[in-house]
Amino acid sequence: MAITNVCMLVTNRGVDDPRVCMEAEALACRDYKVTVIGWDRDADKDTDICQNGVRFLRLKLRSTHGRGITQPIYLAGFWLRALSVIRRLRPDVIHCHDLDTLPVGLFSAGRLRARLIFDAHENYPDMMAGHLPSFAVSGLRRLERRLVPRCDLVITVGNRLAEHYRKMGAGKAVVVGNWKDPADFKFPPDTISRTRRELGLPDGVIAICFVANLGPERRLEPLLAAVADDKRFACVIGGDGPQAEMVRHYADTSDNIAYLGRVDPERVPLITAACDVVYYGFDQSNPNAQWSAPNKLYEAIAAGKPVLTGDFGEIGQTVRESGCGVIGDMNAPAGLTDALNHFIKPGVLTELERRAVQAGRVYSRKQAIVILLNAYNSVAKSAQCKQRKNA
Repeated sequence: MAITNVCMLVTNRGVDDPRVCMEAEALACRDYKVTVIGWDRDADKDTDICQNGVRFLRLKLRSTHGRGITQPIYLAGFWLRALSVIRRLRPDVIHCHDLDTLPVGLFSAGRLRARLIFDAHENYPDMMAGHLPSFAVSGLRRLERRLVPRCDLVITVGNRLAEHYRKMGAGKAVVVGNWKDPADFKFPPDTISRTRRELGLPDGVIAICFVANLGPERRLEPLLAAVADDKRFACVIGGDGPQAEMVRHYADTSDNIAYLGRVDPERVPLITAACDVVYYGFDQSNPNAQWSAPNKLYEAIAAGKPVLTGDFGEIGQTVRESGCGVIGDMNAPAGLTDALNHFIKPGVLTELERRAVQAGRVYSRKQAIVILLNAYNSVAKSAQCKQRKNA
């Protein structure tokens, strides 16, 4: 009997996680029965809704993000509640989003003889470095090494992470990138012109945008310092976080820098399409930098816009191989000024846009869905073989 009943586990609400929704909806469209069990840290009661053919069970358990070493206490509470739901649903496959759901997924899969899928959105131990004590991060690494070889399938966001898990003993690891649909980034010319005016972008200026969380690991100040002194360029920054006040200061003192504050996610494609270059900076000393395959890269590719970034992680490798952007030194304004000057050269921006469009034929949501469904079909066949052997 083919796998039809899928439980996805995630430690956020699930219903507004783009990757979770993309995968769940793609499976639901192919007649899989998909239930997403999420952790709603702010709700007063459990909620059970259907969205685009997917059932979302949001389990209430009061907590906050960033609790550090005390978070496992609350996480264990979510695990216990999720276990109860999984026992009731009796899925054929348990799809665990990130390492913090994998232990309960493995336990449940063993009891129910279900297939187990680990979906690594990032390298979780490296992401926790700096947020947890070193002994806790080491414990996460040991846990991951023990659990990954026991999964029937590992899905992750980039080739570097896939190879990392293969070396760890994953029997099968595939890349389902956070790739976007180019159609979501296409807008009529008059809409683009109106949006540029609303953003305060004069004709002829090259606009660089970055709309995301403004965490301390972002390399934003060197970019803003480089642009503030060069009126050939403009910067559009959106989001909130620790660097918001710094960005606001630059916007208040430079007429070619705009700070939008928090931006509705539905508006991000239009802002991206209205600008000329997408920026992605990151602290390369951060352990997670070596794996970085950010949404900004794939938003730029979907919009047919070149990327300005550093030489690190999956993003640096993709930009080098596809030629869809410029790699520069993000640590000082002078390094970014040199990179920005490439965009001014005759014909360069047009050529980079062409290469971004070309890359979009490879890194597209349609292709990600094909890979996901093929991987699921493979897991289904392995389950059928096991059932025949046990018959």
